[in-house]
Amino acid sequence: MTTQTNANEFIPFLAKCGALKFGSFVTKSGRVSPYFVNMGVICSGEGISLLANCYARIFEKHFAGKADNLFGPAYKGIPLCAATALALHKNGLNTSFTYNRKEAKDHGEGGVLVGDVYQEKRRIVIIEDVITAGTSIEETMQTIAAIPNAKAVGLIVAIDRMEKLGDGKSALQQIKEKYSLETHSIATIEDILKFAPEEHKKSIEDYRKQWVWGAENEKNG
Repeated sequence: MTTQTNANEFIPFLAKCGALKFGSFVTKSGRVSPYFVNMGVICSGEGISLLANCYARIFEKHFAGKADNLFGPAYKGIPLCAATALALHKNGLNTSFTYNRKEAKDHGEGGVLVGDVYQEKRRIVIIEDVITAGTSIEETMQTIAAIPNAKAVGLIVAIDRMEKLGDGKSALQQIKEKYSLETHSIATIEDILKFAPEEHKKSIEDYRKQWVWGAENEKNG
């Protein structure tokens, strides 16, 4: 599900700051995509504030009262969950946040978790950037499943590419069904197509028809 108010301001900002590019890009799956999203280039106070506010709006609408912790997978998820917790606090919601290390620390406090380490029961919303195949989220779910007091109840991603995988469903659909998570996105390929420069619209539409589930049947439906 996309929160449209977010997408209307979010996609133009991504393009303006260079996080969203148009052209020809080879993805991890080997597909040649007409657009590419790299949230890692958002490195200003303005940018992270806008992004955090977008995540926070979705959390407030769908998870207020149902979740009390944000989990940001290393590395890009670390600033995302912290900034979103701050945005929520400014709006009167106090949530803890947690992120993981890539490798367990063998000295000091030790462990793989930083922040709220779930000494008490927590209902978690995972904060992610872009979802294509869902590999990172699968790893995160394995991490959370091994923690007695942690229960993942939701997932918010910045961009859902909506690309169908082997079974014809998108990664977000698969994650939702497999783990019974409530899932939402700030924006999708549909929003990218809406705001794309005119000279790139056809290539994105063609890509969408080839790789987004159901899109190839729209004209006939």
